[in-house]
Formats: sequence, C-alpha cells, structure tokens
Amino acid sequence: MDLNSWTPDDNARRFATLIATALGTFTFIALWLGLGWNGLLALGGGVLTGVVLQPLLRVLLRTLFR
Repeated sequence: MDLNSWTPDDNARRFATLIATALGTFTFIALWLGLGWNGLLALGGGVLTGVVLQPLLRVLLRTLFR
C-alpha cells in the first residue's frame, strides 16, 4: 500500500474503514452495556455492523470525494 497516495478511492477506503470501525465499536458497547446482551452476541452485532457498513460507506465516500 502506498501511504502517500491520496486518490479519491484511497481516501474513501481509509475513511470508510475508520468510520465503520468506530460505528462497530459503538454498536458493540451499546449492545453489551446498554441493552445487557451477552458479550459474544454483542461482539457479533458490532462486527456485523462494521462489515455491512464498510462497503456502503466506501461507495458513498467515493462519490463524495470525486
């Protein structure tokens, strides 16, 4: 990976990964501590949130950065 590359596709990928990770972590903590779910179920929900949102955010951010 070229860390000095700042093309719109690279920016979209980096920001989508960052945002999806933050939202997945937030979902995990909200399900675990807020709703009292089992830790493993909450972790699965957080991972699922990140995995689902990352491609969607990447497409959205790619169109935004172009």
